Amino acid sequence: MLTHLKERWSELRQFAPGERFEKFHLAQQHRAPWVRFVYVAAAVALLPVGVLFAFIPGPAVLFFALSAALFATQSLWLARRLDRAELALRKVCHTARDWWRARHDRHA
Repeated sequence: MLTHLKERWSELRQFAPGERFEKFHLAQQHRAPWVRFVYVAAAVALLPVGVLFAFIPGPAVLFFALSAALFATQSLWLARRLDRAELALRKVCHTARDWWRARHDRHA
């Protein structure tokens, strides 16, 4: 099971940002129906865990992200939205990093 997850993670990471979830979605469509069902069942199971951790200190964002990625294997619409969100998040992170570095350089 862990080997399977590592293989899927490597497969997802090989695609370029902004198109990785859509391409991964398309690659998963040839899988057996029971495998697709397991992905959805895992996504459904992770979602309430994320909700629980949202109210107590914990890694809620991680569980929400994993759940969304698993749902995206079955939904082209969601896969495209995650690709857009990934690009937007990368842009925000780069902007924040550049701001932080500029601020740090001014005070050094």
